[in-house]
Amino acid sequence: MKHIKLFTLCTSLILGFLFFGCDKIEGPYGVNNGTTPPDTITDTIVRKVLLEDFTGHTCQACPASHTEANRLHNIYGDRLVVLSIHAGFFAWPQGAPFQDNFQTTEGTAIANDFNLINLSFPKGMINRLYKPATSSQYIFDWPDWETTVDTILQRPADAGIDITNSFTTTDSMMTATIDIKMVNDYTNPINLAVYFAEDSIVAPQKNGSVDVLNYVHRHMLRGSFSGAFGETIGNSATAGQVINRTYSTKLKPSNANVNQVYIYAILFDNVTREVIQVEEKKLIP
Repeated sequence: MKHIKLFTLCTSLILGFLFFGCDKIEGPYGVNNGTTPPDTITDTIVRKVLLEDFTGHTCQACPASHTEANRLHNIYGDRLVVLSIHAGFFAWPQGAPFQDNFQTTEGTAIANDFNLINLSFPKGMINRLYKPATSSQYIFDWPDWETTVDTILQRPADAGIDITNSFTTTDSMMTATIDIKMVNDYTNPINLAVYFAEDSIVAPQKNGSVDVLNYVHRHMLRGSFSGAFGETIGNSATAGQVINRTYSTKLKPSNANVNQVYIYAILFDNVTREVIQVEEKKLIP
């Protein structure tokens, strides 16, 4: 009987430590620890990482970066958010079979703003990391992605994001409600950009000297709700603060597969432009 009482006491102490030692989620605001349904005692707001893969359908070396992005996504799960941006001369529509135009106004603006537009693809940005010495962003080749992603994921989150989506078939209107919960104080102005992407688009892609006609393009940027760089939602923020925004826009292009559309919410520092937190959610679960 003494052993049973001792076991019960120890169990209570451990559970008490977990309860008071974790930052509990009042909404999803990030991933959980794998429990279904989420365990409100042990689930915490965690940092996620944005990988932007700059690519194009005539880029012969780009399938290697696509493979790496998919491999990393399999490793890190939904803590790694991948966005494929078709921009620059590798994405220009050409003669058959490369007549598709996967460029977007937002993708071109991002590539221009971060001085990627004339680089030889594939190239990537990870959380749009900032280099103070040069006042620019780090641009990575794909072999360097994993180390950088792994390093960032070790850091605690400064905010959590929850997305609620809706879609009306009569007019193809998408609505996204973004709820942000700050974990820590933040002194710089913060912006929120909301994009939409389409997954598993089958279209030609060069792979070396080979034209792959039925290539599966993943995580392709299709447009935005709030422009390439969104809107400023505060000149600073405090721990515990909750910020809400709702946006609507029409799904495009007209032949997009609505069942493969995802909404991306990107919270970033408006001074350094580094990503503070990112979240994605399927438009129609």
